[in-house]
Amino acid sequence: MFKNPVFRRFIKRPASVIGGIVLIIFFLTALFGPLLCRTDPNAINPDICYQAPSAAHIFGTDNLGRDVFARIVYGARVSLGVSLCGVLIGAFFGILLGAMAGYFGKWIDTVISRAIDILLAFPGLLLAIVVVAVLGSGMQNVIIAIAFYSVPISARLVRGVVITIRNSEYCQACRVFGASHARIIATHIIPNAMSQIIVNTTMDLGTAILTASSLSFLGLGVQPPNPEWGAMLSTARDVIRSAPFAALIPGVMITLVVLSFSLVGDGLRDALDPKLKNS
Repeated sequence: MFKNPVFRRFIKRPASVIGGIVLIIFFLTALFGPLLCRTDPNAINPDICYQAPSAAHIFGTDNLGRDVFARIVYGARVSLGVSLCGVLIGAFFGILLGAMAGYFGKWIDTVISRAIDILLAFPGLLLAIVVVAVLGSGMQNVIIAIAFYSVPISARLVRGVVITIRNSEYCQACRVFGASHARIIATHIIPNAMSQIIVNTTMDLGTAILTASSLSFLGLGVQPPNPEWGAMLSTARDVIRSAPFAALIPGVMITLVVLSFSLVGDGLRDALDPKLKNS
């Protein structure tokens, strides 16, 4: 692993390495949250509402006296899980549609491309709001909304890559030997597009975190009492002057995760760039 040229190029970017470390910490927190924090994130104690950070509550308490640290830890599982599921589902269908459009061309490409253009005409957050408004609020519908606006981004990227390599010599050789279209796409074309897909998916995860948090902030996403960073930020906006920590902490968490995904995406883009493989 340490001798892998892609890995060595990646670690030459300190900012990307730091972003990767931060993401690892957040994902470990999401996976092992109950082991790290024994406090019930939904336990209400009206006597200590908006209590400042202390030894008993290191991140303070919220409007219902709930421990903010516990809600941040459990909220990492919700925010990261929703975003990851939505982006992966969107990437799967985007890859499928983009590969079909780029490989077969003609009317299939026309229909899929025009549908992608229509979806891309809407801002991602607005499209997610429309989907949630139609389906209703809730965690599952937020995942569907994120997947829905992730599809055209992945489809356009894969379509462009497939068009450049569908008539390559090795693809023509596969056709001569009788390989099916599905086999050529799955075993020869998609693997050649994986570097761009990985970079795009990583970048898209940061956008998905912002979208999920924005939907919850507007009351359209994950519903209470489930801990979610955007919902925590929305609850604390009314007391941002008297209890700034209540809004600052979830805001910092969202910023760190989104920034880390961007830094890792930049590092992966440079590390996986084919032009750098022989340098």
